[in-house]
Amino acid sequence: MTGAGATIVLTFAAMALFFSNTQVVPRRAGPRILSVSPIVTRAIRAVALAVFVLTVLAGFIGAQDPYRNLITTMVWVTWWVGFAFVCALVGDLWALASPLRIPFKGFFGYPKRLGAWPAVVLFFAFAWAELVWRDKDVPAYLASVVLAYALLTWIAAACFGTEAWLRNGEAFSIAFGVFGRFAPLHGQDRALRLRLPGAGLIADERVPVSIAVFVLLMLSSVTCDGFFETPLMRSLETAVLGSPPLAAALFAASEWGLDESQLIASATLAAFPALFVAAFWLTAWAMLRVSKQNRGVRETACAFVLTLVPIAVAYHLAHYFSLLVTAGQFMIPLASDPFGFGWNLFGTAGYKVDLGAVSPYVFWYGAVVLIVTGHVIAVVLAHVEALRLFGSPRAAAASQVPMVALMVAYTMLSLWILAQPIVG
Repeated sequence: MTGAGATIVLTFAAMALFFSNTQVVPRRAGPRILSVSPIVTRAIRAVALAVFVLTVLAGFIGAQDPYRNLITTMVWVTWWVGFAFVCALVGDLWALASPLRIPFKGFFGYPKRLGAWPAVVLFFAFAWAELVWRDKDVPAYLASVVLAYALLTWIAAACFGTEAWLRNGEAFSIAFGVFGRFAPLHGQDRALRLRLPGAGLIADERVPVSIAVFVLLMLSSVTCDGFFETPLMRSLETAVLGSPPLAAALFAASEWGLDESQLIASATLAAFPALFVAAFWLTAWAMLRVSKQNRGVRETACAFVLTLVPIAVAYHLAHYFSLLVTAGQFMIPLASDPFGFGWNLFGTAGYKVDLGAVSPYVFWYGAVVLIVTGHVIAVVLAHVEALRLFGSPRAAAASQVPMVALMVAYTMLSLWILAQPIVG
């Protein structure tokens, strides 16, 4: 942990001393790799829609055992984890393959004041379902939620237009799009182009506050997932339940359908993004004070928030890598028997899943490398953004002191959280 924190500080020192040119991260379009035919795009979306229908159908009519039904592994592992990996490491595949992208012109203009706040609410609901909802592995219940989300997306797209809703309200188009900004491939003029990882995060436009909060929510929700597995979370729950006033309040609230532990987890999940937003806004204020710049805190926070995306990518990869490698193996037998009816369509139904495929050593050292690399890239991007925003190399370097302090603290917190299931 100390070495990781020192690496972030040394990266900042190197950037401050030796780099005073914003072109250290080139933003121009990279070389053209290949053209994408509209026919290929339509074929990919047709396949994605067929997989979507198969997945929902399996949830409703298949065996209600989460290990024998396609929908559980498809939603929580292959789609959420796998798609995020592909979008971050290759390119925004969701923009190309989303089965929710059915073209509608819309009857109303999208209200500008709403921004991306609908996506913030929907992504928080998704995080709650992933981390707190007890029935998330019940195939029929999960299929109902997936279908309801699809219907909500299509109704909203019919009202406001597909592109407007996907850009502002559809949580996963925004989430995968944020990951895709980090990727080395990006689509432009019906072609794939190559760029440096993270270059897409240096954008000319200032993101709105709602997108800034969305990025911080993404980062905080994955961190909260890791925090739930620590002894500190168990001690917190014990302390709350051991307090007579809090225990009485939780018991009264449990009559609404959630038990005491779910209520504590829900409150913790809500507290994490609030703390992340407060810490980041405080850091933006400190950056202005240290660099003596006459700018607004909101403007500064929104200018730098995308530089946190490499950290979100790194933590997502580190946190979910073992899940993808182990639980992702269930897709092999499920490909032959998606409904749990005893089929063996491709001869893989008898595959035995190896849950010990990832050793604690591989997990830990891989997590260290990923998190340190993500923070180093974030430091570089933040320095480039500071040069663009403040102009003066001296002011840019001064402004990054609070940001580096935040990143060092978060690096060490991330590694501590990831270590707890191993050493705790």
